[in-house]
Amino acid sequence: MIMKLTFISPRLAIQKDDFLGSGVPYWPVELATLAAFAREQGDDVSLIDLFGNNPKQLSDAGEYYLQGDQISGYLDGEIIQKAEAFLIFAISYMSHQEILSIIENLKESVPDIPIAILENSQAVTAYSLQRVKSEYFYAGADLLICGEPYFNWDAIKLQLVKRGSVQVAKNLITRTSTHVPERISVKGMYYPTPAWDLVNLPGYWSLPYSHGPKTPKYLPILTSRGCPYPCDFCIVPETNNRSWHGNDPDQVVEEIIALRDSFGVYDFQVEDLNPTVKCERWEKICELLAKRKANIRFYFVSGTKAETLRIKSIPLFAKAGCRYISISPETGSNELLQVIGKKFNHEHGTNLITACRVNRIRTQACLLVGHPKESEKDFKASMDYLTHMVKAGLDEIAVFVVSPFAGSKLHAKKAITLNDDAALISFSPKGRANYIALQNRRKALIRRFFVLKLHKGMDLWLQGIRSLFGTPETKMENLPRRVAFIYMRVLLFRVAKSLSRRL
Repeated sequence: MIMKLTFISPRLAIQKDDFLGSGVPYWPVELATLAAFAREQGDDVSLIDLFGNNPKQLSDAGEYYLQGDQISGYLDGEIIQKAEAFLIFAISYMSHQEILSIIENLKESVPDIPIAILENSQAVTAYSLQRVKSEYFYAGADLLICGEPYFNWDAIKLQLVKRGSVQVAKNLITRTSTHVPERISVKGMYYPTPAWDLVNLPGYWSLPYSHGPKTPKYLPILTSRGCPYPCDFCIVPETNNRSWHGNDPDQVVEEIIALRDSFGVYDFQVEDLNPTVKCERWEKICELLAKRKANIRFYFVSGTKAETLRIKSIPLFAKAGCRYISISPETGSNELLQVIGKKFNHEHGTNLITACRVNRIRTQACLLVGHPKESEKDFKASMDYLTHMVKAGLDEIAVFVVSPFAGSKLHAKKAITLNDDAALISFSPKGRANYIALQNRRKALIRRFFVLKLHKGMDLWLQGIRSLFGTPETKMENLPRRVAFIYMRVLLFRVAKSLSRRL
């Protein structure tokens, strides 16, 4: 069955006055991968990336801004009017209300065309579709795709066409289905190179910031899928069934080189949930990159599991082009780690940071505050471990406030109280009952980091210089440009709004 399909990725939601928990310009990697897969199956695929098409456009949505084009500007075009089905990417929980609005607009414009929602199973910022299915169906969606869609793509299309007259596949949810969706990940599955030709790459490159350290031209890549760990604050145990499998090293290297040659890109941000679960796989990738003289740089921008990285392998990683590694201790407290369901070897973490420092690989550590079971003792342990990491050579930290992302165990237990149910769910959840106290904990960790770094020599000063005049080597160095960019957009938005009122 061949279909004419329009894929849609929503605008980006940015919580007002928040540059720590929202507004990161994640690319629609899974959507572009599915677009490439569908084209290979013969489907006629168009892709509307509302954020990427116009990231300099800002709209006020009350408690937050929406960055990108509005769907209303596309409704009269052939890409909408001639489509046989729509597939909207649930890229982020923060964009949930925007996605519901897109559905409503499409149903008003072309009411007879079916709408499917694709879960973003490969991101911690996403959410489980089954937990919000009633909201989607109320807005007008016809089908929810949970987990990966590749193994039964024909069945998904058949469901869109027949709408209720065929048996519902295990990974799908319809208005009338009653089963719990089963997310199926097939080891050895073929994943094509994302269809980046359908995406406005200059739109992303024109931004002065990115998820990882911002370079003039870069691309995200996925080299593995899933994560085997059961952290209770994370959605991934549900959206991936705690499964993990990595792409073959030869395939990874071939994709990197093909993208380098096709788009002139030499910087790659590795967006895997947990890329180094099998360190020997990445060791082989590094050996192949060096052997092929790929001359590229890569950055592990999402906190990987530190213990899976062998200290002795760090020189090899550096030789192959690794410039940045993010790890996720989460906390300095072993007691809280046990509650979370995560193991972390703190000594190995500091040794890894030191090894990276010696080999000129920048490091980031991700910490969290606000777990319902976090005590003052646990928080002090995080402060103490931060001190050890900075002494070991840590380059930057990210501190997240735990938020009830739909699909996490904490969300299911209703362990986190929200004063405002309409508040944006982000890593700065302003709707949390004790948000100010948690924000103070976050600030205390960040303050300690900067005080310690100021006593460590010229590091912090050099980071400041690079953030203003050079090419960033850490995420932190993106921040001044990002703040300036967003506030300039806000200013222009307010000026335009004021002028329109006068006219």
